[in-house]
Amino acid sequence: MKQLYAILLSFIVTLATSVNAQNKSQMCHFGVTFEISSNPSWGYGEPVVLTVEPYSPAADAGIKVGDIIMEVNGAATYLRDYQTIARWMFDESDEVVSLTIRNMSNYFREYKLNRECNAVGSLSESDLATSFSFYSLENTVDRAFILPVQIQTNKNVDYSDYHTFDFVMDKDAPDIDAAIAGILEKALLEKGLVRDKKDPDFMIQTYYSFQNNVKYNAAITPKDGEKTWRYDVLTEKMVALPIISPNSTNALAEGRFVAELGVRFYDKKYIDPNKMTQIWDCRLSDYLTKNVSLKDYAQFHAPLLLLNFPYTENATQVRYVVSFKKYNYTGIHLDSKDMTRVTNVDLGSPAYRGGLRGGDVIYKIQGKNFKAKNDELVNAYKRFIIESMKYRDPDTQFTDANGYKDCMYWNKYRYREVARMFKEDIYMPNFSYLYSFERYVSDGGTKRMLFDVKRNDHRRVYGVDPEVRGSVTIRIQKM
Repeated sequence: MKQLYAILLSFIVTLATSVNAQNKSQMCHFGVTFEISSNPSWGYGEPVVLTVEPYSPAADAGIKVGDIIMEVNGAATYLRDYQTIARWMFDESDEVVSLTIRNMSNYFREYKLNRECNAVGSLSESDLATSFSFYSLENTVDRAFILPVQIQTNKNVDYSDYHTFDFVMDKDAPDIDAAIAGILEKALLEKGLVRDKKDPDFMIQTYYSFQNNVKYNAAITPKDGEKTWRYDVLTEKMVALPIISPNSTNALAEGRFVAELGVRFYDKKYIDPNKMTQIWDCRLSDYLTKNVSLKDYAQFHAPLLLLNFPYTENATQVRYVVSFKKYNYTGIHLDSKDMTRVTNVDLGSPAYRGGLRGGDVIYKIQGKNFKAKNDELVNAYKRFIIESMKYRDPDTQFTDANGYKDCMYWNKYRYREVARMFKEDIYMPNFSYLYSFERYVSDGGTKRMLFDVKRNDHRRVYGVDPEVRGSVTIRIQKM
């Protein structure tokens, strides 16, 4: 129950943060966060992009996690503090901001970002989808997992100097080597690197093993069916694997098998062309309760290892956070102090095309009354979470990235009961429309939405055809 209150507190803080964000009439953003790098191998003294919000101006412009921001509107960022760079980006009034970026594919490239501004204290539907995620954890949730990896970097090199690669591959290498190389090549190409078999900047060597654990103690058994959740890059889903948690104090004795996968990068050009010098190494070791295919294990984890490159540090564990989000987007923004009032409507959005405008007051969406104060809404949401718990499937239980252990999907055989709860006024399900494409929210799903609003003392109903927005992002979180 304490964790449930933590969720609701987080929801309230979201509202308060929006209200007090800036002492201005508008708040502008690009959908990007950054930090000043202290890493000698990647962007030292310059801002490095940490996150890029899906569907944001930054995402539309092509900005990616790990990009180094060299200039903002022509002003060099090197050795500038965070506040100065943030002011350059967010406090100016220009509709378009120019960022000069360096990454694995470009030394120097200019990106144009359109400034997106909304009234201070407003909430987007993306914000609301997160706040009301317990309406549909199947679609919106943050998951986290830890990999027990050993990362070794080389502080004497700058990874931005490396643009081409190839693999150390013996002619008689087993098929698994080619399979792993294919996975790694795809991941590196997505980072902007190029494979060059004739004159590569660096070479890649992989190593792996899967064997019985000689220190396995049958008398010390893990919990029945113990599994660890990890993210499958290929399917974009969380998968339960027969792996002992890296946080287990008895992993060495509990695991019947031990698996290892490593990736090493060797300089081939800049340090000493006559020999290969190691510049990066990432090695994963796991203890497993069941025998699995080494090829499957390697192909599953190889892309996860490469997520640590190039903005990387020496480490013994890495925490990954995966954000799943899918919701109905109409384009409205609501006042966090009075969530019946529309502050802005995105130009060209479904709501804008349907006729909704900033200043409208919402009375109903899909027939659901919208009159509710924030504290009433929070209490109703808490009641909904507690009283709907009986309709969730215990077999799907998991812990989210915030540490809440009782996350569960809806029981597929109880969808009707869940749908009936969304019709009850006592739960104030104002924002269930965000997930109305699901049968457990709206019987048969909903295509067109009806917004009953008041404008200039006149009531009118507008029809809006929402757009379903979906995204999956994964990031490395410092421990």
